[in-house]
Amino acid sequence: MNMVKYALIILIILSSTGCAYNVMMDPNIDPAANIANPIKLRVGLFVPEETQRLEISDNVKATKYNFYAGLALDSIIMKSTDRVFVYVERLESYPTQQKINQNKLDLIAIAKVSSAKVSLNVKQGFWQNEAAGSTSLSVQMSFLDPKLIQLTTVTATGIGIDSKGLGLTTGKKEYSASVESALRNLGDDLINQMYGNYDIRKLGEEKE
Repeated sequence: MNMVKYALIILIILSSTGCAYNVMMDPNIDPAANIANPIKLRVGLFVPEETQRLEISDNVKATKYNFYAGLALDSIIMKSTDRVFVYVERLESYPTQQKINQNKLDLIAIAKVSSAKVSLNVKQGFWQNEAAGSTSLSVQMSFLDPKLIQLTTVTATGIGIDSKGLGLTTGKKEYSASVESALRNLGDDLINQMYGNYDIRKLGEEKE
């Protein structure tokens, strides 16, 4: 009888603590937006380590999902910036005056995460339950001139709302759908915000 009670206690503890799943987001996500003529500026892009390590989490009942989105976000930022300007150089450390002069850079772009949220839930279906998710990502891009004086700031947001049939799996792929959508939409908004920024466009026209 004591063994039965002990087994029940262990079962209750395990069910209450739940499970945790780590999801590495695909770094090969591409933005869909395109522009006709890239701005004729040479840009140095610096993505701080904290941005590259972005992690967002949420609980679905007793199950926790951790989405490691930093590498995918870093890739989206690079791809989006590369589509807007004729030349983009990745900077591995905070830019120095020597590096700027040596590489003849017209602008320095520094990308930081403003906010990152994900909300997950289960939708009850007639034939199959669905893994539903809502993700919001916001990135601020600060543009500095060759003297490291701020020229302008661009803020872009990506919203992803998606749901997929939830089978007898961990739900990693199903629940990550909204995060992937938010990353792609963020890339599109980054392209539009950078390309449409008055100060950036004006500087590009002066360089022509």
